[in-house]
Amino acid sequence: MPLSIPLPAGAKIIINGAVIENSGSANISLTVHNKANILRDKDVLTQSEANTPAKEIYHAIQNAYLFDANRGEWEAIGDALMDRFQVTWPMSAPIVAHLRELIADDKLYNALRASRRLIALEAGEPNEIPAHAGESYVDPKPPRVDRHKEIGRIKGKIAELERRISAIDEN
Repeated sequence: MPLSIPLPAGAKIIINGAVIENSGSANISLTVHNKANILRDKDVLTQSEANTPAKEIYHAIQNAYLFDANRGEWEAIGDALMDRFQVTWPMSAPIVAHLRELIADDKLYNALRASRRLIALEAGEPNEIPAHAGESYVDPKPPRVDRHKEIGRIKGKIAELERRISAIDEN
């Protein structure tokens, strides 16, 4: 089944290790018709940005996912980094076990997404980020929301969307 990917002007995407950029001034949509390893620029972590142990793990899994020719090397690096992380953060054991299971099952994209949980744990926000789309996080104490402020914020967004639509709509 084809995958359609919106690509805003100036945005980049990596497909099977090739960086593709929308260098035009208009938004475009790419359609990928076969299996490919795809990562949007907002999900890419550069080596210089991998400045914490959890981000180093993310970076290793990302490179294993994107660069199939060096996958084994990156998986070995990631495995060693996970061992070290688990010693420092013992409460990460279930997340690390899940990552290893996903990698063993050849689900590197899911492992990449799940590794965000290590970054959240390291930042003091354990389990804030779902490992994958089918998994949700339930906060035992949801934050208090001022309903009136929230309703006002939503009404403001609706008004802004209506202004944009009216500017586009020629009827």
